[in-house]
Amino acid sequence: MTDSEVLTVQQVLGDGRFAEVGEMRLTETDPSGTYVAVGGSPGSPQWAGHSVMSLSEPTAWNRVGVYRADTLECVHLVSLHWPVNALAFHPELPILAIGSGSYDGGYFYEGELTILDLESGRATSLLHDRREVTELRWRNHHTLEAKISVLNEDDEEDLGSPTMAATITVPDWRAVKARSLRVDGPATTPGVTPVSRERTRRQVWAVAALSDGRILASLEHVAAECWSADGEREWSVPASGVGCQLFVDREEDTAVLATWSGWNESTSIVERVRLADGQVEPLRTFDHPVVLTTDATGQLAIRPHSGPTEVLSPESRFDLGDYDLFNHFFDIRRAPALVFLQGMGPRAHEDKWVVAFDPARRRTERLFPLEWDAAQGRHLFGGPGVFVDGALVHATAIHHGAGLLPGNSCVVRRSYPDGKASWVHHADHQVTAMDTIGYTVYVAYNSGEIIALDATDGHELGRQHLQVNGHSVVPLSLRAAGPDRLVIGALDGRVLVCETARRESYATRAATAQ
Repeated sequence: MTDSEVLTVQQVLGDGRFAEVGEMRLTETDPSGTYVAVGGSPGSPQWAGHSVMSLSEPTAWNRVGVYRADTLECVHLVSLHWPVNALAFHPELPILAIGSGSYDGGYFYEGELTILDLESGRATSLLHDRREVTELRWRNHHTLEAKISVLNEDDEEDLGSPTMAATITVPDWRAVKARSLRVDGPATTPGVTPVSRERTRRQVWAVAALSDGRILASLEHVAAECWSADGEREWSVPASGVGCQLFVDREEDTAVLATWSGWNESTSIVERVRLADGQVEPLRTFDHPVVLTTDATGQLAIRPHSGPTEVLSPESRFDLGDYDLFNHFFDIRRAPALVFLQGMGPRAHEDKWVVAFDPARRRTERLFPLEWDAAQGRHLFGGPGVFVDGALVHATAIHHGAGLLPGNSCVVRRSYPDGKASWVHHADHQVTAMDTIGYTVYVAYNSGEIIALDATDGHELGRQHLQVNGHSVVPLSLRAAGPDRLVIGALDGRVLVCETARRESYATRAATAQ
């Protein structure tokens, strides 16, 4: 199916210099002063409570953007699997050499040498073997000097060093074939100076839309920020780590926030913010990661990675067993109860059930297995979901030893509370977020795609690759903001206010006809 319009980006909040790249690692200006190349990364989409890194193709969470030096307009954006280490514009030709790579922490030094043609926008990976490229410099029209890693630790022991200098001579750099270059010999050693790190916007993990048009967002280094309907930032609550979750109360007076310090400390803070002015009230501090869960009434539970889950009001505690970011994330919008994924038995990461907790009776009820086809016996992962039309529509992915296979990402409609599946929609990449407008389910994927599904029968109503100024954007969070509006939080730190295409679902047409 070809792309059909799902939404139109109307407003971009949090935009800035080199926003497409994320956190900058290095920059380079071409000899004529026409272009500036910037290498960086929006970061891997994962925090201690949730991971959306799985793709059915090589991951590409690193970026090189080429910008016009006078206007800073992004003219090319390249996604790479490894961190960007070196950039070098050709002295005469319209090409940019990009060196990337890293040590995998166990044995291999992996990376690539990429040539970007600035006229065609074509990016070509040249090295026959995956090798980390750490430095680049053009000697002349035909010759590129590089510092390139050995293949693995055995080669490092034989050579006495993890890297070697190499001279690469190519008659026509614009015609060189992919995977055509082999690197064998030492030569001179070039050098490059990276730029100093600066704090940039990245990873908007949660967004919310208020009835008066204001937009809230939580992202890296920001527990919460508030934007006016006119696109002005009214207040911001800083965080020492990552703003992960954001839940607005029914009266829209306050919101509960969860922030996580990062892997080094792995502490969590839960606090309440007053939406009128951004004043914060601390609620809980933990020396371990936690995940928040709410229901349609606004009840809130705090689930740690291990130990009892705590409901704030009325106060109660209960045990759901251990939690991990791949298996147990289950963020369900407008749920009729506090619902969770709970592992059962000795293989709790595989055998998971949807359970509901009743704070009034202090009882956990097992509703149905996450696996809707018992004959399959698959290992399924958790994901986001919504309640719509009296049913639960949620995302999951099927575990495979080779990673996420094409078609193994699913959105499924389950009757509630028995869990019977009425339809399943298959896709190739992991779902990052979803919400509904009427009977239309909007599903965001880490490939940058947005798909609209009919909640009644799973029929695909449209699909679209999300873009800003002609360049791909990865949606990380998503929230309905009215009858024809969505707010999307992006991996690169921007917040997009979007108008949805007017498209009636089958259920909407049927209801109108009655």
